Amino acid sequence: MKTQASKRFDKKLFEKAVIDSFHFLQDRYGFSAPVANDYGREIFVKYERGNQTVSVSYEYGMTPLIEIFYPSVETGDRPVPWAEKNNVQRSRRFPKYRLAIRFSDDENSTPKYIKEMSLEFEKTESSWLNTKQIT
Repeated sequence: MKTQASKRFDKKLFEKAVIDSFHFLQDRYGFSAPVANDYGREIFVKYERGNQTVSVSYEYGMTPLIEIFYPSVETGDRPVPWAEKNNVQRSRRFPKYRLAIRFSDDENSTPKYIKEMSLEFEKTESSWLNTKQIT
C-alpha cells in the first residue's frame, strides 16, 4: 500500500522506532540485537535467531513491512534461493495483521505506527515466536 511520502524521510527515526518497539524479540524470544542496513531508498532492521530472521523494512513512499525468514524444513514451504543462510534453505512470508492507523512518515506518526505494528505482529505470530527453532 502506498502512502503519502514526506519530502525527506528520517531513516534514523524509523530505525529508533523499530528498535524501541520490537525489543520484545530479544527480551522474550531470544533474537539477537537488531542490525540496521541502509540501502539508499530502503532501510532494513533485522533480528536473527539461529536461521530465523524477522526483518522490518521501509522503502521511501511505501508502507513499512515485516518479513519472516525461516528454514524451509520447518513447514515444507518452497525455499527462496537468495534467502539461504548458513547452507540452510529458507522460506519467506509476510505476516498478515490489521492496523487501526494509517502510516505517515512524519516524526509524530512513525513511532506510533511502528509500535502498533509490533503489537499486532507479536499477537498474530505468537505461535511461531514461541516455537523452538530448527537449525
